[in-house]
Amino acid sequence: MGFKSIRTIAVKAIALISVTVVCTGLMSAHINPATVVADDDLYSTLYDVFRDRDGDPDNFMSQEQLVDSILYYCEQLAGIEYTYGDQEHYLACDGFVSLVLRMTFGTVYNFERTRTKYWCKFDYHEEHILACSYVDKYEVYRPGGTSVTWLYKNYVNTLVEPLFDRAYVEGMTNDDWVEYLQEVGAQPGDIMFWDNDKDKQYWSHISIYAGIEDGVPVMWHASSIKGVVCKQSLEEITCDVAYLDYCSMLPMTDHPARVGLYVTDEAYEKDFSYSIYSDSSCTEYLGRISSVCDLSDQSYLENILIYPNDAHDSYDRTIYVMRDVSPYTSDSGGSEVYQIIISVKPDDGEYGTISYSVYGAADVRYYCSAEITGYNYLEGSKVIPITDYR
Repeated sequence: MGFKSIRTIAVKAIALISVTVVCTGLMSAHINPATVVADDDLYSTLYDVFRDRDGDPDNFMSQEQLVDSILYYCEQLAGIEYTYGDQEHYLACDGFVSLVLRMTFGTVYNFERTRTKYWCKFDYHEEHILACSYVDKYEVYRPGGTSVTWLYKNYVNTLVEPLFDRAYVEGMTNDDWVEYLQEVGAQPGDIMFWDNDKDKQYWSHISIYAGIEDGVPVMWHASSIKGVVCKQSLEEITCDVAYLDYCSMLPMTDHPARVGLYVTDEAYEKDFSYSIYSDSSCTEYLGRISSVCDLSDQSYLENILIYPNDAHDSYDRTIYVMRDVSPYTSDSGGSEVYQIIISVKPDDGEYGTISYSVYGAADVRYYCSAEITGYNYLEGSKVIPITDYR
């Protein structure tokens, strides 16, 4: 896929025409399906769509936070029983996807569940009518609203450019899926539409791609065959399920750059342990590089994800490194924390220039910087050394 999703500049204009109507005794706004009209361009990701609809895009969650939340709520719904009918307490495939997104956006309230059943509430004051269904401000419907076919026709190649459209996938093995998904740049959280014939009129299933786990591509869905919400391998779907022969995938987020960290030879001369965080207060944990005590013996940390900035011209991220075992302490008496500012600028295809600078997180003291050209930012590698910079 390369930098395809960044080359396609997301159009940030949606014409939403509101007409006040009375529906079942409640005042609701009827919204026509969202369309993109400027320059014949589509949104490049669903993240761009939801961020625009949020009303406060500058404070909308990051792409990484969106994916993390989606996968978290998929886990929370695992085991909910499948239904062919009303989805008030059970879930069909479309209701599962909508409820995951509703929970991610916080537009579902008082959620509770038992072993195979769920309860929740919605606030109609925060909703409007679209395609005869109640939707929130992100135009995500309640479980049981609209249909998979409606979603496909109003999103794929209408609102969002797909990663791949109507691929024949029957019989694809695990290795086939790994190669294909890596080729198109599929990311966890992406939406998968499924069909069983060539007529292109009716789409029968929808799921959430969950990534490649131990070499196996998997997805979350409400399965009529399994009878519950579950995580299932794509190979099992395309080799064992007779009616899911075609697939189309919508990107939830941009393809991220990947950066790996490693410990220098100097640090190898003694025990080391560094914890990596997303925030300066060191609460959002990313991982650890360590050889100390009973901690995992790992000399590097792969695939720190960096999503493109709003201008889509570079990938930028700041991470924080704390030495867990160190002779150095900060002025407050705690462990020294370093701030690493990373930027990746694409040059050609999958390759770009990565630069980083290291500062003290508390005193902004400069320690070092480096620039590396010809870096494969989509595949990632161990390029940033971690040490006691003092």
